[in-house]
Amino acid sequence: MLSDITVVELGTRVATAYCGKLLSDLGASVIRVEPPIGDPLRSREPGYASYLHAGKRCVTAGPGVGVGAALAALGDRVDVIVCDDDEPTLAAVMATREANPGLLVATISDYGLDGPLAGTPANDFTLQSEAGISLLHPTGDRPPVVTGVELAELSGAAAAAVGVVTALLVADAGGAPATPASGTAMADVDVSRFESVVALLQYPWLAAQIEDHNPYPLPQNAVPGLELALDGWVCAVAVTPPQWADFKKMAGVPELDDTRFDTLSGRIRLAAETTELVRRFTTRHTVAELVELGATFRVPVTPVGTPRGLPSLAPYISRGVYVRNAGSTVAPSSPFRYDHDTASPAPLASIGQHNGILPVTGRGARQRGRAQRSHGRGFTAADRPLAGIRVLEIGTFQAGPLVGMNLAALGADVVKIEAVNRPDLIRFTGNQSVDRCWERVGAFIGANLGKRDLTVDFSQPAGLSIVHRLIERSDVVLDNFLPRVLDDRGLSYAGVCALRPDVIMVRMPAWGMTGPWRDRPGFTYSVDATSGLSHLTGYPDGDPLLTGTIVDPLAALHSTFVTLAAIRHRQLTGRGRLIEVPLCDVAVHLTARAVIAASADGLEPTRLGNHSGSAAPQGIYRCADGQWLAVSVSTEAQWAALAQLPGVREWAAAEHFATPAGRLEHRLELDEHLAELCADRDGAAITDELRQLKIPSAVLGVGNDLHEHPQLLARGRVFEADHGVVGRAKYIGSPARLGAAPIATTPRGTPLFGQHNHEILSELNFDDDAITAMVAAGAIGDSPYGLPFNR
Repeated sequence: MLSDITVVELGTRVATAYCGKLLSDLGASVIRVEPPIGDPLRSREPGYASYLHAGKRCVTAGPGVGVGAALAALGDRVDVIVCDDDEPTLAAVMATREANPGLLVATISDYGLDGPLAGTPANDFTLQSEAGISLLHPTGDRPPVVTGVELAELSGAAAAAVGVVTALLVADAGGAPATPASGTAMADVDVSRFESVVALLQYPWLAAQIEDHNPYPLPQNAVPGLELALDGWVCAVAVTPPQWADFKKMAGVPELDDTRFDTLSGRIRLAAETTELVRRFTTRHTVAELVELGATFRVPVTPVGTPRGLPSLAPYISRGVYVRNAGSTVAPSSPFRYDHDTASPAPLASIGQHNGILPVTGRGARQRGRAQRSHGRGFTAADRPLAGIRVLEIGTFQAGPLVGMNLAALGADVVKIEAVNRPDLIRFTGNQSVDRCWERVGAFIGANLGKRDLTVDFSQPAGLSIVHRLIERSDVVLDNFLPRVLDDRGLSYAGVCALRPDVIMVRMPAWGMTGPWRDRPGFTYSVDATSGLSHLTGYPDGDPLLTGTIVDPLAALHSTFVTLAAIRHRQLTGRGRLIEVPLCDVAVHLTARAVIAASADGLEPTRLGNHSGSAAPQGIYRCADGQWLAVSVSTEAQWAALAQLPGVREWAAAEHFATPAGRLEHRLELDEHLAELCADRDGAAITDELRQLKIPSAVLGVGNDLHEHPQLLARGRVFEADHGVVGRAKYIGSPARLGAAPIATTPRGTPLFGQHNHEILSELNFDDDAITAMVAAGAIGDSPYGLPFNR
């Protein structure tokens, strides 16, 4: 889909490499620039290097001037540069851009290129902690714990990939290079890894703003969730009322019929009591028995995967998700498939293999003519890059709807359909004691910005006829239901193509379009557990832990990326296509590094708590004001700076702390010292002190005040929108800030249930009498299940 594009990848971050991998997976020619000795990852983790870099070309360049020379040698044959924010590299990139004004530049940094925190030392550990991820985990009376994978790196990469294709669409339409009011060149795509992690949260800032909203749950564990079995762990999900009813039938534990447990929020609030009752059932069965019982009762029950065992689990082995890469280690294949296929393993280029070989693919920046466009504002209605594109969203909960929201933000007319008797059930996960409770749920409002809403029941012939009319007028059809829901109604890809031959169909089932789990329900929690993420998160001597609902938004970023690429490809070729992005296929890329390591040495990676194999001290410590502080020391310079602090120098001089190996060996002792240090100081004060010393640190955030975060405000990420019930609220925009529109906006607020029934049906040539008859028959309406509300 991107075979006409040439990309240069510059940097050492995993985020930069994974972004390049995603672009390569869609056919872009990616040229990786490495130092003359090669990427250190090649010798340190050859299997992981092969996973990230296979299929890319490799040229070498020395630091600073050498990078500029390498870029100059490539000339105007390059369309996009993706790079870190290393100052010499960035200077060389911007100098190259000045000579080639049509060149697109995407940067990935910790906090973005501007704002009060730009350049502040950080890493994945502190970014997760500051954003609100660490507090999601239930750790009892122990300190909060970080997620056991590089969330900021991988989510930042996916956001950058989205930004790159968006910038290509803007450029193809004649947009000018990004230039702020000062006239200084800026990145066309400026991705903040901090903002990328924020985008994985389930809208705590909206929960804080909406009157009578349920409190944002912390810890954010599903109940039931990760449960102990006779021979391991399973994840059992009962988010909706029907699932909870089915779970109770399956469990056969009478005490679970207590009305206090009827809502998910009630079960979370009473987690200890509920879990004890749930485990009366689960501990009587093996993992395999529980998985099959779940299938029988249509309750999502999955095994908790481990890095060694993942490649042999049913939804993966049956669909060829894991492949042997060039390093003879096992790694996941592409997170998406199109036209029923996925990217095949490619060889890893040797160091400098393509020195002196100029790219022959790509239109080149020289061929991209651009009209002038003003900058320093958000998109207007007319210049959003997807203006004129119509999307039909047949989605529920978060993964699919978030893709629709992302496309709407870029100007697509997204029509979300719900049925009066089958609404999007995330509407009912909030406080059900208030009027129009279904319109007051932050998780729904946040994931459905910018859309129109139509109620239509496509399980009925009349409703299906309306959906047919919508498909005929739609450029993209998006769904994240079980495959059979659409297929059984003649809305498979073949059926949709019969109505709109050039349609782009994006399908996001939990377990894929094929295989033995094809029609099994699955949620974000299910794939979190099965992917091995839960196994890697938590304390070594504790339980595995779920990490909120992060898989849904991460899958949505990947799906948005490939959908945008498909839209661009159709604009160039007139061809539509089928795209498949299963939740389970995205989630396994979170744990790819651990799976590759396990396949290389045969050992089972496990939970490390807050510790790391490359940083010590690293931990989360309680401060005098009750705040938690995350601190991570990974370099000798950071250790030397920490060792000079009053209260530290007294113990830091001990001989067994003199080397990185010694500090790793004695990290528990370091934890004790830092816990004592933090106990006497306020969190904000010690964070400021540590950051001035260039030591990554952060006070742990909840996320409820992120709409007031100084960095997000300074970067134009916070905007306001109206809602018909909850009123005006503040929202947070995409983590990929576009130079063409650096101020986040939305074309409209979140729709009410059935708000656009008359408008959309009129567009489909139904007259007023026909629409009135549909209302009278209950086929369309403005409340789920016909529930009454104050009008």
